[in-house]
Amino acid sequence: MLQARADDGGVAPVGPSGTCAQNLQIVTARSYAPVLTKLAPRLAADSDCVRLDVVVEDGRAAIGRMVQFGADVWIPDDASWTAVAGDAKLAEPEEGGAGTTVAVSPLYLVADPAVAPRLTQAGGGWEALAGLVATDSGVQMRVRDPAGSGDGLVGVGAVGEAVWLAQGMDASAEALATSLPHTRTVLGQAIPAAGEVGVMAEYALAPLLAGGTGDRAATVQRAKIFAGSDYSAVLRYTWLPTAAAVADPGLTRPLERVLRALTDGEADDGLTEAWLRRADGTIPSGAQPAGLPELTRVPFDVLEPHHVEHVFATWYVAERRADMLVVIDVSGSMGGPAPGSTVPLINVVRNATRELATLLPDDSEFSIWEFGSNLSPPRDYQTLLPRGRLDAQHRDQMIRATRSLDAENTGTGLYDTILGAYKAAQAVVRPGTPSHVILFTDGRNEDDAGSLSAGELRKALADAVDPDREVYFTVVTFGPEPDAEVLEKILEPIDGYVDPVRTADEVRSVFIHVAAGGVHH
Repeated sequence: MLQARADDGGVAPVGPSGTCAQNLQIVTARSYAPVLTKLAPRLAADSDCVRLDVVVEDGRAAIGRMVQFGADVWIPDDASWTAVAGDAKLAEPEEGGAGTTVAVSPLYLVADPAVAPRLTQAGGGWEALAGLVATDSGVQMRVRDPAGSGDGLVGVGAVGEAVWLAQGMDASAEALATSLPHTRTVLGQAIPAAGEVGVMAEYALAPLLAGGTGDRAATVQRAKIFAGSDYSAVLRYTWLPTAAAVADPGLTRPLERVLRALTDGEADDGLTEAWLRRADGTIPSGAQPAGLPELTRVPFDVLEPHHVEHVFATWYVAERRADMLVVIDVSGSMGGPAPGSTVPLINVVRNATRELATLLPDDSEFSIWEFGSNLSPPRDYQTLLPRGRLDAQHRDQMIRATRSLDAENTGTGLYDTILGAYKAAQAVVRPGTPSHVILFTDGRNEDDAGSLSAGELRKALADAVDPDREVYFTVVTFGPEPDAEVLEKILEPIDGYVDPVRTADEVRSVFIHVAAGGVHH
């Protein structure tokens, strides 16, 4: 029996039932369900008959449905959802056809006529949209909820990807963070209002353009639609069987039969009805939907898990929950101006630290160290802000503590501080809460008598690793002095990351990136 979610969240029959002994349970996106509805009678009637039991659920909620119903296959509206599949326990890529694209739907930028010229002037692409929305240009973006649909997840992800590819991952994190205040997130389709650019999928746009009536259709018919002058963005509907289904010999033939039907042309009628394209991007009817521009650019790749983290951590403050130890170099050179600025580097880091704290939710825990050679003999580091929950009182204490940050007449004392910070964070790991250390330095390990050597520090970190007490460690290096390659080698045992920055603006970007799930592997 083909089924869909009822209004109360239950399951209601919407299609024919059959007497097939072979049954396949599928959870799919609402925009793909018409394909299965159209195909179900054929599958139930042929000699290799298979009965489809289908539940319709979009976004992250589909994972819970997979578990609830013990479903055999998930067909979400994009492959990037595998990054958060977790409890669904999907099969490994290629097992049972896992990862096969069964349909696609391009995303377009739908600009209100008042702002369309500005997007055109900026270049008409995804990076151009990011530049407009991340500033006080007056242009706003409208997107679907990223947790509730591929339209939203891939749409927001495409904005971040365009900046990532052009300017790097830290700039991408900052672009998303600064775009959020100028973005309207909606549950339904992102039809733009005055002053907005909506991110919409072809499956939703095409029927409105093809003779649609009413206010919604009139709005998109008046709009200027862009396919992206730099890249194309595409939803990839993906066949994802579970590991249990692939391991069940009784499901081998049903899985093969249904996947074959979805990829060999049998599903074309359903794709046409759903306004979707075949996996290779061709249109079953052969005709480009009226009013939509041709796709001329290379599509973005599927969002990688870390990129998905960026989207969710930017949009939902609870996703940024983490315990953070910020470790700041206060050696003498930190008193000099940051390149491209007259502001002392120590002040730039102070401001970035405060901004990092504002991005974290109240149930995060936050602490600050400062370090320099023999700053607090016999140690090179001392506590500036004790660890505490980021409630209003602790945030006030953080502001007062950072006011006292200043460059000292001292060397760097880097290596002993790295080991001390790692062990300190490791000792207070809370189950279920990511633990981060972000250390900022503009110098090498120098003027520090009795310091660990690079080899000794690497070994000490390797000895300290505990899989049950994982700590994510990022070293932000500024200017020409730090030896990034040496630090990368030292941090290998703990999967640490070295992020070299060159300007004051990049300091802010990397701190925002850390807040937005910025663990780099």
